[in-house]
This record gives sequence, structure tokens and C-alpha cells, in this order.
Amino acid sequence: MSEIHESRERQRLYVPTRSASPADPWRPQGQGPDYTPAPRHALPARAAVVVLIVALNFLLPLASPGLEIGILLVDMIGLLVVFDTLNKLWYGFRNRRPLLRWITFPAHTGGRLEAVLMARPSPEVVGPVLAVLRCVRDELVEGEGRVPMVIYSQTAEFPIPGVRLREVTLTFDIPSDLPGTEMEREDAVYWQIAVRIPVFGPDQELVYLAPVYAEARTAL
Repeated sequence: MSEIHESRERQRLYVPTRSASPADPWRPQGQGPDYTPAPRHALPARAAVVVLIVALNFLLPLASPGLEIGILLVDMIGLLVVFDTLNKLWYGFRNRRPLLRWITFPAHTGGRLEAVLMARPSPEVVGPVLAVLRCVRDELVEGEGRVPMVIYSQTAEFPIPGVRLREVTLTFDIPSDLPGTEMEREDAVYWQIAVRIPVFGPDQELVYLAPVYAEARTAL
């Protein structure tokens, strides 16, 4: 099985922001992929344009023929803006990214990490899901600053029952000799599950921040 290889530029998208910390609320019942730019539809600007066009229509009874034609042309532009906005919202709704529901929460080094990948809507797949559990540390590289370096990775394939991905359970055994998540350090350590879903066309590649912490020590 081959690991997921990513360019340095793509890896930089996976660096947690400094505002992230273990105190941030996890979403065990359905965590979305991290490091993915949120879609920007400029909704406030589009809404302002529509409101302005509606206000212009109140001038129609008092408008000259030339101004009336201008307002009607602006109305056509407004209809295009509304149609484009609804189309983008529908596309975003239909292309929601799969969520991870954590079965073991949190997981600890030396234990097992289990999660369920849930896809709604369910894409048609052409093979098993490839998942990589990896431990990453931000290391200081001369001339580049802090760069994410993979210090451990574990790759597995998970077959899909049927032709559509609805749910698939991902399981990993975590070695006990690895560090747990520590976001507050300069050389931050964090765990990720990188997923590749083989579909018709470009495969879906997603990365989730995994709740893996150091093994709890029992005092003697």
C-alpha cells in the first residue's frame, strides 16, 4: 500500500493555526475536515446588491423613460446575482465534505483509534478508502521557519460495502512510544488522519485532526 504523498505547498495547508489548542471543543459526533478553506460566496455583498436593486425599483413610478430602462437592466443583473447565489449554495450543500465520528474519544498512545467516516450525500466509489494516520511535528528548518514533518505514519485500506460510500469504520493501533497532541509548544505535535476516497474523476483528499493524546500514566 502506498502512502499519501503531498507537496510541500499542500502540506502547509495542514499546519494548525496558533489559535488552536487542545482546549478547543472537539466534535465527536461529526467532525469536519480541517485545513480546508471555507467556501466564500460573498453573501453580505450579494445581499447588499439585491437590497439596493429593490430600493431602486421604488423609483420606477417617478422615473423618466431613460431611467426606467436603466432600472430594468439593473433588475436583470439582480436576477443573475440571485440565481448565481442560489446555485452556489445548492452546489455547496450537495458537495458537503464527509465527517468523522469518533468511536474512541479521546484516543491515547498505546491504544486504538477508531472512527466512522460518514458521507452525506454518498458518492459512488471505485475502490477502497485509503487512510493514513500520522503524527506530525513542527520542526525548525533553516530559512523556512517551522515546517510540518511527519515523524510517524500508518497506512491502511478499508473496503466499502457496496458501490456508494455511506459509512466506513477506520481503525488504527497507536504505538506507545510516540508523543501525544501538544499544540501549545513551539514545536507543536499533532495527529492527523488523511483520507483518500477514490471516486470517478479526481479523488477526494481530506485531512482530519485526530484526538490522540499521550498515554495516561498511573501513579505508583
